[in-house]
Amino acid sequence: MSAPANSSPQQWTPSSERRTVNFPRLHPGLTIGDASKGIICEVFVDFACPYSRKMIQTLSDHVTSDETYMSSMAFTYHNVIQPWHHQSLWLHESSFAVKILYPDSEWAYWKALFEDAPRWYDKEIYGLTRGEFYNRIAGFAANVVAANSNWDANAPSDPKVIKSRILQYLTPPLQKGGDFPSEATGLLGSGPDDDENAVFPMSRQVVKFARKRGVHVTPTVFFNGIEQGQISSGWSTEEWKGFLDQALA
Repeated sequence: MSAPANSSPQQWTPSSERRTVNFPRLHPGLTIGDASKGIICEVFVDFACPYSRKMIQTLSDHVTSDETYMSSMAFTYHNVIQPWHHQSLWLHESSFAVKILYPDSEWAYWKALFEDAPRWYDKEIYGLTRGEFYNRIAGFAANVVAANSNWDANAPSDPKVIKSRILQYLTPPLQKGGDFPSEATGLLGSGPDDDENAVFPMSRQVVKFARKRGVHVTPTVFFNGIEQGQISSGWSTEEWKGFLDQALA
């Protein structure tokens, strides 16, 4: 697997105390490209949404791989947890775990998860329990991170080790198999006595962020903060490049 183009993941720094204030440590989303240019295209997507998949594949295959654009602007991909796909939350939680533990593999994981998305659609996972789903998605994520370990200094090469660490963030500490990651208290404000898992504060953050931005359907695109209602999942590479060429002119 190739290195994530122009990806600049932010490292998480633990705090010595449990956080109680209502603000996130980092701005939400995954940013690739050069954000210092002040031109940002925000794309709100759901891993369980086939229309989000179509847009991400068009962008990752033909736009965000083009240095012409990535040296002049940035794309920020935002998690949107959609309640009509009950597994949506669990898929996004897996991306949060990868973001925290293996930030240099975050973009690789997003691309892999969208590429493999039909495997996680409703009809494919209907009979799985929450624990079974976590076990399956953690194994998938571990294989992606391990394959990217040459580019990710934080990633061991053993998928079993990676899977175990990811499950620490996904499995609620009070449930069978729960093994709360002690660093999550400082990173996220979660705790070993919580009913929910370690990344639950991140889930609340992204839900609130999308609601405050007025995002309902996925995908939804903003350019420099303004919603671009004309952009749809059906846009071709040529339509995207035409839009960006005009915006960057």
